[in-house]
Amino acid sequence: MFAKVVPMIITLALFASPLRAEPIRVAYSGVAATGTPLWLAKDAGIFASHGLEADLVTVRSAPLQVSALVSNEVQFVRGSASSMLSAAAQGAKLKILLSLFAERASYDFLVSSSITNPRDLRGKKIGVQDFSGLLWSLTMLALREMGLDPQKDNISIQAIGDSTVIAQALATGIIDGAALDKLQSVRLQGLGVKVLLDLSRIALPSSPYMSAEAFIQKNPQTVENFIKAMIEASTMMRAQKEKGLAVLQKHIKTDRQLAEIGYKLLLDDLTPYTFVTVKGLKTVQEIVALRDPKIAKYNVEDLLDQRILQKIVQSGYVEEIERKYKIRP
Repeated sequence: MFAKVVPMIITLALFASPLRAEPIRVAYSGVAATGTPLWLAKDAGIFASHGLEADLVTVRSAPLQVSALVSNEVQFVRGSASSMLSAAAQGAKLKILLSLFAERASYDFLVSSSITNPRDLRGKKIGVQDFSGLLWSLTMLALREMGLDPQKDNISIQAIGDSTVIAQALATGIIDGAALDKLQSVRLQGLGVKVLLDLSRIALPSSPYMSAEAFIQKNPQTVENFIKAMIEASTMMRAQKEKGLAVLQKHIKTDRQLAEIGYKLLLDDLTPYTFVTVKGLKTVQEIVALRDPKIAKYNVEDLLDQRILQKIVQSGYVEEIERKYKIRP
C-alpha cells in the first residue's frame, strides 16, 4: 500500500510544482516617462505572471544596445527606431515587435530663456544622448522644421548624457537647447526654460520594443509572453492610477504633483498596443540619411516583424485583459 502511495505523492508534487520562470534581460536607454510600463511590468509582478523572470538594465549607448541584442546578452530593447534602423541597414538582423505609444513624437524642443526665435540658435550648443538615438533624431527633425542646418548655422550638437543629464545642463545654461519629453518640459518650464517647438505633430515611432531576428525565430513563445506582459502593463497603467503614480515617483524620482502631470501626459499617448508603421519609419530614415546617405536605400519594412503582436490581437487577448482591469465591460 505504502509503495503505491509514494509514487502518487511524487507525481502530484511534480504537477503542483510551479514552472521555472524563463530569465530574460530587457535593456532601456535611460530614465524617461515612456519607460513606466516596463518598470510596472517588473514591479507589479506582471512579467512573473507570464512566466518570465525579467532583469531590467540601463544601456545608454545605442551601439551597445545593438551589440547586446545581436550577442543575446539582452533579449529585448526599449530604444529608438533610428539607432536600430542604422544597425539594420548595416546588416544587423533586428526586428521591431511593437510600441505601446501613439505614433507621434510627444516631445518639445526646449531652449534657454535668452532664445526667442529659431535664428537665435545659430552658434549655440544643443545636447543629445548620442549621435544615433531618439534625442538626436528629434533634434535633427526640430532643426529641419525650423529651417536650420547644424553646419551652415554653426550649431554645436554635443553628446552629454541621458535625458536627466541633458535637462540639468539646459537648466544651468551649459547648453542652449534640447529635445526632451513632455514631463521634463513641464519641469524645466518652471525653471524658466521655454518651448521653441512642439514636436508632437510629427509621426514618429515612440519607444518601440525590439529583438534580434534569431531570438524571435528560436523563442516565439517567449516573445509572445513578453508582448502579452507589456500589453497587460499598459492596461494596468491606464486602469490603476495609484500604481502608475507610484512607479513614476519611484523611477523618475519626482514629487506627487509632477507625477500627476506626468501620468496625465502618459495617458494622452499610452495605448494597449501600437503597430509601428512604415510611414513612421520612413520619417526616421529621412533624418538618419542626413548622417549616412546609404541608409536611404534600406527597405524599412525589413525592420518590422509584428506577426506575433498580430496573432495576440486577433486572439482576443487585449479585450480579455481590458475586461480583467474593468476598462471594458
